[in-house]
Amino acid sequence: MPQPSASLPAAILPLALLAGCAAAPSAPPRSTIALPEAPSSADPTPSQWWRLYNEPDLDALVAEALTDNRDLQATKARLLEARAVLREAEGNRLPDTALSAGAGRGSTLQDQIEAASRQSSHVRTGSRFDLGADLTWELDLFGQIDASIQAESADSEAEAALLDAARVAIAAQVVRGWVDACGLSRRMAIAREDEALAARNRQILETLRDAGAVTEGQVAEAAADEARTHTVRPALEARRHEALEALAVLTGRVPSDVPAAAEACTHLPEFASAPPQLDGRALLNRRPDVLAAELRLKASTARIGVAVGDLYPHIAFGAGIVSSAKTPGDLGLRNNMVWRLGPLLSWSFPNVSAARARIAQARARERGELARFDAAILTALQEASAAASALDAAARTRDARRLAAERSDKAAELMRANRAAGGADALEALAAERGALSDRAALAEANLDFAAAQVTLFRALGGGWEGAPDPAAAPLIRSPLLTTPRSPS
Repeated sequence: MPQPSASLPAAILPLALLAGCAAAPSAPPRSTIALPEAPSSADPTPSQWWRLYNEPDLDALVAEALTDNRDLQATKARLLEARAVLREAEGNRLPDTALSAGAGRGSTLQDQIEAASRQSSHVRTGSRFDLGADLTWELDLFGQIDASIQAESADSEAEAALLDAARVAIAAQVVRGWVDACGLSRRMAIAREDEALAARNRQILETLRDAGAVTEGQVAEAAADEARTHTVRPALEARRHEALEALAVLTGRVPSDVPAAAEACTHLPEFASAPPQLDGRALLNRRPDVLAAELRLKASTARIGVAVGDLYPHIAFGAGIVSSAKTPGDLGLRNNMVWRLGPLLSWSFPNVSAARARIAQARARERGELARFDAAILTALQEASAAASALDAAARTRDARRLAAERSDKAAELMRANRAAGGADALEALAAERGALSDRAALAEANLDFAAAQVTLFRALGGGWEGAPDPAAAPLIRSPLLTTPRSPS
């Protein structure tokens, strides 16, 4: 008697090899970017670089943002989703089971057998109860399930890297907001001093006009100059208010609930550490967005293996049993049961054109992910280079502004001494004071620009995500929609 089950694999194997003739790549392609060789930095960039400011209130605000920021919570949710998808893919290695039960009217298997034994066309119809169980276990002979797990694992790791990238961005935004709030407070104080000096200048000229020493036009010009000084502070106040509200939102608060410590800050935080220097490879190792792009490429390569698996037969071990009876108590009778046990095969051969089209799609996606990986590398290198250049320019500008302010202060001091000796009048001394104040305002703006450039550089270097607190899970409170959906017009 022939044994079809024994000859089945021997018949399928040559056809499978003939239909396949394709292999999945064993590893993702390398980047096409040639990284320049450069010595590594002797002093590694600190991970939580904002602690260099030695500002406990700032440290607490960054920690709050890394926990309560809603964008981070959304990114964490995508990571949890990706991990759940990975568990689903891993579950495909296990047997798939299904249970079924039903009740209704109809004929059972025993009814049909009884009608056949009587050679009657009349089959009993009445109450019917069904109970069944199925088990299917796919044998991953061609690695499709493993490839799917590799792809989902890489996607999950990419989402984790994107969470780290979001942490880098949020930490930098908080520090930048803090720097703006503190630096603009100093600029506003200088603007108030300028307003007071302009008012004093006008008052002196009015006194001299009454004595006939100056003209009405000179007084009018002084009044116009005083009015111009009042145009500076509103813009500074608006910038500071925007920075404070941004800090509130970054920490998961409503805009009006601004952090009290930031609102009270009046001095620009500084640290004396030299700007970090990293070679290309060290930089890329610190950039989680580059890692995410590389993992996306790895996932796309694995999905080529998933597509290639469709060229080959899907072979599974199957078992099932079903019982149909007139009453629930008869479901366990052997005569009411049908069972099966053996291999199951599913194959689209000989029409494999759709499978080959999916392989072509997967290979095209891999090329796209490689291009995105290369772009991520180039962007990281460009951002770090531009940030370092901007910091150098800001440092040179700050140094020049500091020198100008020091010389203006010296000139104002000499003018005050000259006036005390009778060699200068009040207007000359006041003009020197306002000149020095103008240079101090320019220095305050240069200091702010330098601090902002420091933040930009540290963000470009990618640090700050190591050891960060886990974003809090937002509570799920079910309620109607906050906004009313628009009705179609």
